[in-house]
Amino acid sequence: MLAHFILLYRKIVLFTIFLIPIFSFSQLNQEGIVIDSSMVAKPTAIPIINIVRKIEETNEEIKSVSKKLQRGTSVIKIDSLYHNYVLFIKKQEKNAQKFIKYNPNRQKVDNLIKKWDTYHDQLKDWESTINKHVEKNIELIDEISLDEQTWELTYLNASEEKVPYEVLGRTKSVWNDLKKIKRSVEHKNNDLLEFESKISKQKIIVNKVIEDLIALKNSEVYELFYLRHPPLWKTPFRSSEYYGDERDETESISSNISAIIKFIKTNEISFYLFLVIVVLIILLINVIKKGFEKYEFNEQDGDLQKAKYLILDHSLISIIFLSLMAAKLFFTNTPTLFTDILILLILIISVPLIQRYMYKRFKGVVYFIILFYILDTAKTYIWFTNPQYRIYLLIEAIMVIAILILFTHPYLETRRMKIGKFGLLLVKMTPVIYILSIVSIVSNILGYTNLTDITLKICIQSGIITIIFYGILMIVGGISTGLIHRHYSSKVSFDKVKKFTVEKKLLQIIRVFLFILWFLFFLRMIDLLRPLTEVITNILTEPYKMGSISFTIGSIVTFILILTFSFLITSFISFLFDGATGSNRFFKLPEGIPAAISLVIRYFIIAFGIILALSSLGVDLSKFNLMAGALGLGIGFGLQTVVSNFISGLILVFERPILPGDTVEVNNLLGTVNRIGVRSSNIRTFDGAEVVVPNNNLIANDLINWTLSDNVKRVEILIGTTYGSDPNEILKILVEVAKENKECLKNPPPIALFDEFGASSLNFKLRFWVHYEIGLQAKSDVSIGVYNRFKELGIEIPFPQQDIYIKDMPKQIKEPIKKDPGTNENTQQ
Repeated sequence: MLAHFILLYRKIVLFTIFLIPIFSFSQLNQEGIVIDSSMVAKPTAIPIINIVRKIEETNEEIKSVSKKLQRGTSVIKIDSLYHNYVLFIKKQEKNAQKFIKYNPNRQKVDNLIKKWDTYHDQLKDWESTINKHVEKNIELIDEISLDEQTWELTYLNASEEKVPYEVLGRTKSVWNDLKKIKRSVEHKNNDLLEFESKISKQKIIVNKVIEDLIALKNSEVYELFYLRHPPLWKTPFRSSEYYGDERDETESISSNISAIIKFIKTNEISFYLFLVIVVLIILLINVIKKGFEKYEFNEQDGDLQKAKYLILDHSLISIIFLSLMAAKLFFTNTPTLFTDILILLILIISVPLIQRYMYKRFKGVVYFIILFYILDTAKTYIWFTNPQYRIYLLIEAIMVIAILILFTHPYLETRRMKIGKFGLLLVKMTPVIYILSIVSIVSNILGYTNLTDITLKICIQSGIITIIFYGILMIVGGISTGLIHRHYSSKVSFDKVKKFTVEKKLLQIIRVFLFILWFLFFLRMIDLLRPLTEVITNILTEPYKMGSISFTIGSIVTFILILTFSFLITSFISFLFDGATGSNRFFKLPEGIPAAISLVIRYFIIAFGIILALSSLGVDLSKFNLMAGALGLGIGFGLQTVVSNFISGLILVFERPILPGDTVEVNNLLGTVNRIGVRSSNIRTFDGAEVVVPNNNLIANDLINWTLSDNVKRVEILIGTTYGSDPNEILKILVEVAKENKECLKNPPPIALFDEFGASSLNFKLRFWVHYEIGLQAKSDVSIGVYNRFKELGIEIPFPQQDIYIKDMPKQIKEPIKKDPGTNENTQQ
């Protein structure tokens, strides 16, 4: 992990060196030149020779603007719905104010807040749509104003030049048409602004109601230990004195069904887009499934095996589950019944996903959790008086205790069961559920119904969200494991330990991330997320000052998060294109192109991330202008080597003279290219050394790439025979030996050549082609084969000989040869 952050630091430093001057100079241009009124694009008269052609072009542009002025279908739809929606909001506002005067339970308040949040989101979407049209119209007005001034100058210039009357008339006509169309655009834009203002007023009304409901929920009446009702034995079940009329705020199933039908009709395009998402989910699951089927998966880890079997055995269920989750996230402002049905379907489809990995004794728990979800949701659609509601909650709490006893009794024996870490954790949480259920029953009987609501909600809804998140964990784990398995297994060779480590680490990250999400949902369920969010927001937005620098903790956190996410995205892209095996096969890209694409995308993301991160801190990059000049000098003198290597790295990536995996030879260095970076490249020699070579050395020096276009290499063996051998026979033997070796390629075929008449031998050359990786071994095998064949046929391979002729010997040497004592040999003195 430390190495990753060091790599990130290097990337940030390198790109900061290059980006600050560039971005600063661009800021200088923007602030020093573009904003200067003297440099703003000024209209100029159209040359006389081009007037007729420009008249035709401008008339076409005017027609195009006229078409744009026509209200889009989205604006027309909003306009048609707005009046009725205003009346609807007014009616709902009266009902809400009336509702607040009663003594509703906390769940009814929560349901009403959700409903008004939906109204707010709807108005926000409308406002956003209108605002987009306003922005487009403003751009049109600017363009038309420039054209209008241009044609005004053109008309005045044409009058002075005394162009033909017909051309002058057409010029003035175009000028007038531009004035008219500009007024039309301004008029339409004012209408849209007025419409947007009306929608904004409705948003204010909705926000006021939401604030009133939140204030009601935060009031003393809804504190946990506030005695809201008399004890259950003192409650009159027939009198309406204590509960008032709350029927208006109870969800009607029939009205929800009508709302669902209306929602489907008005969001037809969204459903088509959702179908596209479903198709993508189907393709994803099928690709992962084929990866498990095609490539052997030998991991012994239990979690990884679960991920495999989930995709292989439950691919259809996984598709349905993911599609339902996508629908929950994709569709907004949906009727309450639509959302509740989606969650119910998600719970039902989760059963086969998680039951397989549950202990047999506890498999039935899932069905009871679904039952509790139905009972809990029914409170939204069934109207209860306060006494009836309390009896309903009492029955639910008793059912919770009964089911706990059914599945965990005797508890101590259950705790000693070997049911896995997650199952054991849930069993250990059982006493907490017992205590909360008992508190719910007691508080309900005594009249502390706020405490009853929150304790029973924790008991029931925590189980519901746990099942959903466990299903998400299983499927996301299966998808991630499948993608990693396919990515590595599709390569010719890969590190199995690294593959296993990546799979386990990613599963751990997914677990942590989903636990954080689960915890946030839990806080939202017990109404602590909103106040916690407000507290954290206040802390993050609190301004601090150090000298002339002003900052907030939020800006620092945003700065760190942007850089972190930029690094994570670039790491994912690098992993995706690592080795380029999958991308080459899927996109049919030439070798090396995926690496170039990956490099460009990664460094663009890093550059963009640095700019965004600095902007989040409120740093004005235009103040780096002086630094930009200093850095320019630094780049010109001190950093010229860095720049040279950087540019050389880009050349290597885009020109692709070498690729990762190639065998290269440069400066007496022979090895395999492991990595091509922007500053340097790694070459692993055949002796096992990792050599870091600056990219400039690879560009400036002679580079031999043995495996660029192919990995075929020619091997040459020099052989000599005695003068008594037949050269024709020798040539045939050499070719036969080479052909008999299985490593020698048949095409091009081996060839033997007579080289020369040597001093003591007839010299031959044997040339054949082999794959580069086995070149040395093939040369050795063929050489031994030639030797063995020559030995069988009695062909002699001579060694160098030299005859010495002595014409005259010195007198000292002509003395008699004396016998050397101790030996039988004569020694010449």
